[in-house]
Amino acid sequence: MVFNDLLHRKNIEQAKEMAAALTFCGGFIDAYTFIQRGQTLAAGQTGNIIFFSASVANGNVTGMLNRLSTILSFILGLIIVTLIHKHSQSHYWRIFEMIPIIIICVVVSFLPHSVPNYYIVPLLAVGLAMQSGAFSKIEGLGYSNAFTSGNLKKLVLAWSKFYFDKNIDQKAPAENYSILVGAFMSGAIISALIQKILGIRTLLVAAFLLSIINTFYGYVIFLRHKEWEKELKSRG
Repeated sequence: MVFNDLLHRKNIEQAKEMAAALTFCGGFIDAYTFIQRGQTLAAGQTGNIIFFSASVANGNVTGMLNRLSTILSFILGLIIVTLIHKHSQSHYWRIFEMIPIIIICVVVSFLPHSVPNYYIVPLLAVGLAMQSGAFSKIEGLGYSNAFTSGNLKKLVLAWSKFYFDKNIDQKAPAENYSILVGAFMSGAIISALIQKILGIRTLLVAAFLLSIINTFYGYVIFLRHKEWEKELKSRG
């Protein structure tokens, strides 16, 4: 039933199921980089700024390189999304935005720990930034699928307005943001557990999940495009 609803949904990129799946992967990858790659977050730039400050205070040059390069790479990824969206005429532009993070996850999985983290984490930061910029709304509301601080804030505010102000309109947003926070936490926890078995190969799981999400999204867009063409022909 849910599958059929998604297939026939016009704004599939805003579906809560899509948002939850992408946010799960965001938490999964962030937990991986923190545990396996020098306690740096691929997407959580608030944490990286704090970690960078601590590295500066302690004279940790490697730590400074890891965090600063990741912050700048995340910014670069968002700029790339903006430029592609601005100049692309294709209905499939979000699919192309997802390909880098999938490829990067596969490549990173086969790079040894000896490769410096300031090469590894920034690559993942670019990919996650592109994913986050390409899919930025859930049921018409802004959200992030790469980190969860903003989602947690919106969750608390929405539930507070629903319970204390009796604002019924806030129930759906509160539920959606709750799903997102739960998805991010689940992704991070499952990633941490899987890493005990797969170690640096853990990102292959993320690449597999993201490939399924991207393929499904592409299939739905293909169906939508065919429907649009039929409508145009019928009107002509």
